[in-house]
Amino acid sequence: MNNQYEYIEKPLTPGIAKKLIQELFAGQTVQRQKIISDVEETHLERDGLPSRAQFNNPVTLALYNMRREGEASNPDKGANWLIPSSAQDDDSVDPEPNNLDLEPEKIIGSGKQSVYLYYYPVYRRLAELEGKRVWACKIGKARNDPLIRISAQTRTALPEYPKVGLIIKTNEFGLMETTIQNILKLQGKHMQNAPGTEWFLTSPSEVETVYENNFGNLE
Repeated sequence: MNNQYEYIEKPLTPGIAKKLIQELFAGQTVQRQKIISDVEETHLERDGLPSRAQFNNPVTLALYNMRREGEASNPDKGANWLIPSSAQDDDSVDPEPNNLDLEPEKIIGSGKQSVYLYYYPVYRRLAELEGKRVWACKIGKARNDPLIRISAQTRTALPEYPKVGLIIKTNEFGLMETTIQNILKLQGKHMQNAPGTEWFLTSPSEVETVYENNFGNLE
């Protein structure tokens, strides 16, 4: 018997599955079926019990719960899932930004915390080809170095690195992130079917304008 395992003789639940997903696949892009099989096998190998759920697989539920909380994503809306190396706002667990070319296009504001926007260049190129001025952008927050936070989220096997379109320095990162996101939601720009909850059809310049109109005189 594995006496070191916290969930010995306990049925697999979404909560247990989440911890195993983060342990086994942090910083990876993995097919959903592999996540399910490896989590179930690991739990059983460590003397846990099978799930008692009759309908919903606990690993699948864990993935969707993690996506809702921004702790996992499936960017191609298919079988591949991205599990960030850290699900925390504190980026102290990763001292280096993974050597990615994450030079921000623009930094504004002041403070020790940040709200950031990044995107994948392919979405911008496609939007420009279609004559559009907005494209899929991720808006998040970081307590410390935003580049480390972004690196942790994008350390995957995707074909290109993200572009950091905007970093807003602040001492109220929670309030600022929520305000900007809510304004974009009211404008109908929230991508409800996108992975996670922080993707919007917008642009760095558009988000900068939202910041200036709401925080420009306060910081």
